[in-house]
Amino acid sequence: MMSQELLLPIDSFVPEIQSLLKNGQNLVITAAPGAGKTTRLPPALLQVTSKKVIVLEPRRMAAIAAAHRIAEEQGWQVGEEIGYQVRFANKTSNKTRLVFMTEALLARQMIDDPELSDVELVILDEFHERSMHVDLALGLLRELQELGRDIKILVMSATLEAEKIASYLGDCPIVSVPGKLFELDVRYQKGSQQLQTFPQFFDAVAQTVKDAQLQTRHDILVFLPGVGEIDRAKDALQSWADSKNIELVPLHGSLNLEDQRRALKKTSQQRVILSTNIAESSVTIDGVNTVIDSGLAKNMKQDHRTGFSRLELGRISLSSAIQRSGRAARQFPGVAYRMWNKMDELSFGKSEVAEIQRVDLTESLLFLSAQGVTDFDSFSWFEKPQKVAIENALRYLRISGAVDDNNKITALGRKILHFPLPVRLAKLMLVGMDLGAIELASEMAALLQERDILRRESVASFLGDNLECDLSARLEVLHQFRQNKKAPAGSAYFSLQTVDQAARQIQELAKRLQKSSDTPTAALKKDQQLALTKKILLTAYADRLCRRRGKTERALMVGGRGVKLQNETLVKNSEFFAALNGVEGSSDAETMVSLACGAEKDFVLDHFRNDIVKTRDVSFVEEKGQFFTREYRSLYGLPLEEPSLSPASATEVSEKLPQILADKFDLVLKTNEALSHWWERLQFLQQQEELNLDIEKLKVEAFTQACMGESKMQAVMEKDLCFFFESVLPPETANTLRREIPDRIEVPSGSKIRVIYPSDKPPYLEVRIQEVFGLMQTPKVYKQTIPITLHLLGPNFRPVQVTSNLESFWKNGYPEVRKELRIKYPKHQWPEDPADGIPEAKGRRRH
Repeated sequence: MMSQELLLPIDSFVPEIQSLLKNGQNLVITAAPGAGKTTRLPPALLQVTSKKVIVLEPRRMAAIAAAHRIAEEQGWQVGEEIGYQVRFANKTSNKTRLVFMTEALLARQMIDDPELSDVELVILDEFHERSMHVDLALGLLRELQELGRDIKILVMSATLEAEKIASYLGDCPIVSVPGKLFELDVRYQKGSQQLQTFPQFFDAVAQTVKDAQLQTRHDILVFLPGVGEIDRAKDALQSWADSKNIELVPLHGSLNLEDQRRALKKTSQQRVILSTNIAESSVTIDGVNTVIDSGLAKNMKQDHRTGFSRLELGRISLSSAIQRSGRAARQFPGVAYRMWNKMDELSFGKSEVAEIQRVDLTESLLFLSAQGVTDFDSFSWFEKPQKVAIENALRYLRISGAVDDNNKITALGRKILHFPLPVRLAKLMLVGMDLGAIELASEMAALLQERDILRRESVASFLGDNLECDLSARLEVLHQFRQNKKAPAGSAYFSLQTVDQAARQIQELAKRLQKSSDTPTAALKKDQQLALTKKILLTAYADRLCRRRGKTERALMVGGRGVKLQNETLVKNSEFFAALNGVEGSSDAETMVSLACGAEKDFVLDHFRNDIVKTRDVSFVEEKGQFFTREYRSLYGLPLEEPSLSPASATEVSEKLPQILADKFDLVLKTNEALSHWWERLQFLQQQEELNLDIEKLKVEAFTQACMGESKMQAVMEKDLCFFFESVLPPETANTLRREIPDRIEVPSGSKIRVIYPSDKPPYLEVRIQEVFGLMQTPKVYKQTIPITLHLLGPNFRPVQVTSNLESFWKNGYPEVRKELRIKYPKHQWPEDPADGIPEAKGRRRH
């Protein structure tokens, strides 16, 4: 029994929660920070269940820390009554009934035990973080319930849209628990938030830390967007910290678990903890009473055009800001310094975009296929992912042989799931195992999964620049580190530690799966290692094979995407190469590649000989401005040589023109602004409701109508293509598009302003502030549910304010904006009450 001084807010709600779960199947709990939901509730729920209770956590550190905290509070032993399972670590036994695990592991557990036969309750903690794995776990659990399995689901979060998840869970009860926060003083800076991590950003962080330290003897927690920013902030603070006897402590997911756990514990020194958002939702960090929040985070996002994923720097959400600030008041009265001003928050999203809407779905779909799901559209998604994301993931799963044409998992796909790795790297491991190169493949997988161990300027200094494979340089650095236990110049020690550990863990798992003997593989000569490296990479990255355009650094990738090799890559001469990473360049037409593995044409022809086909088609050659019949060999649609060209006949062109235009759709959108905008509106409508449109078929049908009697592309492009596209939509969809997703909105001045519908942001329009005097409510689209973000411009057409809450802006922001505008533009009217202003278009009222 807990002593009185240790009672937490959740404790008084435990009897009610126990009763609800004993008599019901599902429950949603919203608990403010510090309520004790993670450590108090799971052990209490063992009393109303006879089988296991599993608690899903978004991060390894949170799972392990929570298990140890509960063991300490209950007088239990980790590995006995309570345990944890995270990647490469299992601290459970036959006696363990309460198991904390990372979210990704539940789906893996369901591969061997689809019904979770020994589990009665699954708790989804910190659900607001909405990782891809928690969405997948929730959908699988819900389907189990729908199939009649008596398993209970408890969803918990500090910030959560409770009604939405409760509805999904069958209109289950909601319990709201207050937190146990001490007094919290939230302080904003005067200037606007810095959205780029330039040198002045680190100057501002360092100065804020120094100012805050003067006002506290407790520890300071600083939220930064990534590992690179942590390193640079540490450099900026190191001499100051040394002079003050202050310990600078990094905290991020790339650290080993012991270092992460150590960061949670108070020491005798005052500490400044420099953390990514890993500290946002974990258990309490001892000793902290001050938080400094940069308001930035890096989130993984997949570009659906290219298939590459990248870390994208951007603002956090308001819910994340609340979570971060709350860390300051867990143990003492606290202060939270927000490195933005109050007006900036009008541009913050309410909550984070769920991972399921922005990351690669390959692993998720393979898990579902292993559970017998082949119709991914009808799966019980809490929030359905975009159709293009599903299509891209399926394309790679089929090319890799993990699923068949009916989306059923293959024997190879089941082998892939044995590895706690992304699908591509698991495939890489299986290729290495088949080639008898387990150790090499394990090192490659670890290097590709973890943060890059080499700085850009250091690559060519390792092994010279004639290798034509960037991963070979990294392998050499890793081998030097293993021999000397020192990081070679130009490399990162902590990253090497992580890669080394991961490689050894992957290697041990591969040996167990292959039931390999302990006899070490004979050491490979460098030329043998390079040949094996290329063979393994080209197999695992077959969908990212590129062919260089002449002698330039530009190339064409499978799927038709243009790529450009960056200067630091070692691939200088190879005609073909596999793109191992990709970042969008300044041009929308190409992707920048800094990590690649080159191969000569003979190697490609031999390696992929069973997949190469002879192709004859009609194509529009932009450089020549006409259509040609092309004959060439291709691999997954990528031409392996310059095609032989002959002018296409008018008959051939007219037959193929609709399909050619559909295939060149990106080019069509670039040259036809009206259709591009119409297409954005359709894509936005698809995000709001399930339209079940066959997009490729729709394109061909529309172009078929537009191409009637035409044999020249220009003649078709000059037509009203929006008319043809809208005419092939189902009538109900076309009506909804016109009514609910308007092309333009009329503002009080009489101007009809175009609404922009980006794929990854809310809809917005740009309008001079003088044109919206009298508009007192934010315009909304789609059944009046989605507010339009207004980019309010000054008389010079430059941004004055961005807001999706016009009512709040008029009340709180406009008075300050008005002061500045009256000084800059004294001849213009700037009424105190915008409701009384006369809306003007271009300086005069428009009738």
